[in-house]
Parts: sequence; structure tokens; C-alpha cells
Amino acid sequence: MKTVFVLVLVVLVAGCVTEREKPNEIPGHVTGPLPEKVEGTTMTCGEYCEEHVDMDCQGYWNISGIYPECTCNYVCSSAGANATEEGQGGTGHESKEVTLGPQTEWPTFHGDAARTGFSVSEAPAKSQIIWEWGGSGVSDTNWPVIENNTVFVAADRVVALELETGKELWSYVDESQGFYPRGIAVGNGNVFVTVNSEDALNDLPPGHIYALDRKTGKLIWKYRTEGGISHSLPLLAEGNIFVGDDSGTVYSITADGELSWKRQLDDAEVIHSSPAYYKGSVFVGTEGTGMSNAMPSRMYALDAKTGDEIWRFEIDYINGKLNLIHSTPAVSENVVYFGSENGYFYAVSSDEGKLIWKRLIASGSDRLVGVSAAAAIGYGKVFIGTYEGKFMAISQETGKVVWDYDFGKANADSSPLLADGKVYFGSGEGGDGYFYCFDADSGEVMWKVKLGGASPALASGVLVVPNMLENGSEHGSPAIVAFFDYR
Repeated sequence: MKTVFVLVLVVLVAGCVTEREKPNEIPGHVTGPLPEKVEGTTMTCGEYCEEHVDMDCQGYWNISGIYPECTCNYVCSSAGANATEEGQGGTGHESKEVTLGPQTEWPTFHGDAARTGFSVSEAPAKSQIIWEWGGSGVSDTNWPVIENNTVFVAADRVVALELETGKELWSYVDESQGFYPRGIAVGNGNVFVTVNSEDALNDLPPGHIYALDRKTGKLIWKYRTEGGISHSLPLLAEGNIFVGDDSGTVYSITADGELSWKRQLDDAEVIHSSPAYYKGSVFVGTEGTGMSNAMPSRMYALDAKTGDEIWRFEIDYINGKLNLIHSTPAVSENVVYFGSENGYFYAVSSDEGKLIWKRLIASGSDRLVGVSAAAAIGYGKVFIGTYEGKFMAISQETGKVVWDYDFGKANADSSPLLADGKVYFGSGEGGDGYFYCFDADSGEVMWKVKLGGASPALASGVLVVPNMLENGSEHGSPAIVAFFDYR
């Protein structure tokens, strides 16, 4: 974790000269260079902060002053320092006590069993960091979850962190074999983790589902799957764990580690989609072969208790494109929403699998992936990013684009998070590298920080974001960053 440096700047207006008072040094902390002295009496807060945006420093600084009664916040890193104007908060650590908001949960990827990406939690309107975790091994399939004010992370080990402080509570690694955890779901007093024995995304040996005690991290049981589990993230619903593997099989495992049912889906070479649950059904997408596209890709609805097929929906086949469903479906108000790598986005009825609308939101040209992430659903809109550099809000009812934002042609594996009138999304490899907070109604950028294409988690007012740019302590950067609006 980066060392936190706090520098309090007291600006005394005497004529036209300001003076600064250097604080006492904190044991274990190293003070950095002071900004240059500012003179003049007509400078606004915005001008004052702007004056020092390029100052050379290390670590984090929080500089406050009365000039006139304004606060500037900076984060100093290898990329330079950032300033936020006019008292709008900033990206530095505040030296204030954290009082969590009303408790909410984010116990699985994309927030809930229906994978809507929506939370009733308060959500940060400012980019104020309250803690960082400096572990390593968090990748673009290892998204954090939060339950009972505890953050669970699948990194180079499984880790539990205190939501309020980022303090590490426990960690687990199976030293008897290669141990590469992928996805996490929490519930019933357990932490359920998908694990592979090799660090790869293709040609994996059989994977495992581990059940750990939520409070201690102690192993309770593990279950072996037929294929590796490279992308599909686990879901806890109706007391069972649901997940897909690279053999094209969907599993339902009881909370005691026993097989309830498994089903090989027709023409499914692999399952990279993560299952969603809604009103007694499990929804999951399939992929045929990415090289020839000879096999059709489908969205399936399965009976959660038996695994029996309820319906299947076959997506459009477009010659020369990746006609695959890599994305995780999101289900809301009896509609299943999902994207395809050929660029189409679909809305189908959850009970019968009938097409309601579809819209081409990316060309999918030159074998570019169109849509591979889960959409966030709420406020009458569907929020989704494409590999062609667009993040957009489209009408939940018609599929018409309401607003969009161009972040540059990039990896778009970030699944957006929607809460408190805001939507969060990260631009991945090839784009501008920013993690954004947008106004969900207008598309206006409220703040952005360089964290890359992360899929965040949110609970009790704390936004937990993996750093996808230079992830992990071996790079001298945090693996996880937590944001919070102080009260």
C-alpha cells in the first residue's frame, strides 16, 4: 500500500502575500517538497489548484488552505499530479474518519443474482480515496465482491479485506497445487471461488470450485469440473452454486459441495458467459468456435432446480465476425439483456426467449470484438461499452441510444456499475485508461482517474475498484483502490 502523506497548507492572507506552515513530520512518513509560494489576492480556488497541478512529489498529498476558503487535493504518482477545483473533492486521501453509509451488499459479480449491475447504495460523487490494497494478481476476470462490509478478492490468493479500512483479515492459498483463483460469490456463511491450476485462458486442465469459511478462510470443500473455468464467474442462487466451464457444461453445486445437476449445452465449445438467475431460471450464453464460427451461439434459459432447457435463443450469424456470446446476461423486468461479439445487443423475454428488440451498437469489423461485458440496467436505461470505443446509455424499452461517450478504440471488458444517479465504467487496454464516473441521466463526466478497465464493486457507500493499469505491489502501485464521499 502506498504511504499516505498529509500536508496541511495554511494560507494567511496578509496584504498580497500568502505564507505556508509546514506540519510536524509524522513518524514513518517522509515529507516531500512544498509547492511554490503564491502571491496575489484575486486568485480563485480553481486558479490556485491549477497553479500546482504539475508539482513534483511522491506519495499522496492533501493540501488545504484559506485562499479564499478553498481546498485542493492532489494525487502524485509516476503519471504526475491531479488537482480538483472549487472544493469539488479530489483523488488524495482525506484525513477524516470514515462513517459507512447504510449497509448494502455486492455479494457476486455485477452485484446481484440477476447481474443487473445496479445498487441501492450511496455512491461517490467525488474521487476521494480512503484506502488502497497493495496485493498482486488481480486480472480482468478477478472482480471483487462485498458482503457484510467485507471485501473479497481473488488475486494470487483469496483475500478478505475490511471495507472501511482495507485491512487484511485473512487470506487463503492451496499450496498443494497450482492455485489461480478467478471468480467469487459469497453467501450462506461461505466464500465460493472458481480456481484453475494454471495461469492461462485457453487449454486449461479441469478446474475446481472451492468453498471457504467466510470468517476464517478455512477450506470446507472443493469440487472438480470437467473443463477449466477460464471466464465464467460463479453465482449463488436458491442455495446452489451455478457456473459454466470451458467444456461447454453448466453446473449446479449444492452448498455442501454435491452435484445437483450438470448440463452440456448443444454446440457449446466453451462457456465464458457467467450465469444469471431470475424467477427460477438460470440464463447463460454459449460460444462456438471462434476461428470458424461454424457453431451457432445461443442464450439459454435453464430450470434452476433441474437444469432442463426452457428455451434457447440463437443470435445473428454474420460472416467474418465473431458470432459469440461472451457477455454475461442482465435480467430486469422480465427481459434478458445481453451483447454479442458481432456487435449486436439484444433484449429478449425472460419467460419465452422471444426477441423484443435488437440493435447494432458496434460494427465488429476486422474481427474486433463488439460487446463482451455485462450491461447495467436501471433508470429506464441499459448501460454498456463496446470495443470500438463507445460507452452508451440506450433505452431499456426500445434500444434507442440516449447518450454515448467516446473513450477511444479499446478493450471494453469493464462491466458498468449503476447507483445513486451515477454510472461507473473503465476504459481498457488501447483506450485512454480512465475509470469514469458519469451522470447516469446526462452522460456528463463527474470525475475520472487512471485505473483502466475495471469492473468495480459497491457497498455501504464505498466503491472498490481494481487497478488494471500497473496492478500489484510488484509494480509499486495498488491492486485495489477504494473511494468514498466523506460525510
